[in-house]
Amino acid sequence: MSEAIELGRLAGVVGYHLRRAQLRSYAEYPAEATRRGVTPPHLAVLLLVEANPGIKQTTLAKVLSLDRSTMVRMVDRLEQAKLIERGSSRVDRRVAPPVLTAKGRAFVDAILPKLLESEDGWLAPLSAAERTTLLRLLSKITASDIVAGRNNSR
Repeated sequence: MSEAIELGRLAGVVGYHLRRAQLRSYAEYPAEATRRGVTPPHLAVLLLVEANPGIKQTTLAKVLSLDRSTMVRMVDRLEQAKLIERGSSRVDRRVAPPVLTAKGRAFVDAILPKLLESEDGWLAPLSAAERTTLLRLLSKITASDIVAGRNNSR
């Protein structure tokens, strides 16, 4: 049995609510992805690579607010799982931007509907208009982290 608790001034702290929402999101993340070792940040990498052919790992790291060494480990993990491969750049041969493999594309195609379905569940208290507003406001907050011209959400 859960004990009722008053949040007091914590109720007005946006960061608290964002963190609780993130925890809820992660708790509802598709188990199939987790079993395959693809965490929410890994899926974000896959989706960004899909949407931005030729994207540099340094750009991915910036957009996801990760340091370069963490980004390298994530790309290594996805490459070991054969979901991405390091491509080559026409401009700079030293750059090897990650690209989705056929297996990676199939994985994204299979997991994304399940992820969106899980979001429908935990976002059920919100109307469609409220969800649109929430996404717009969160995108506005994070817009400074997005590389100009790469953010297609409104």
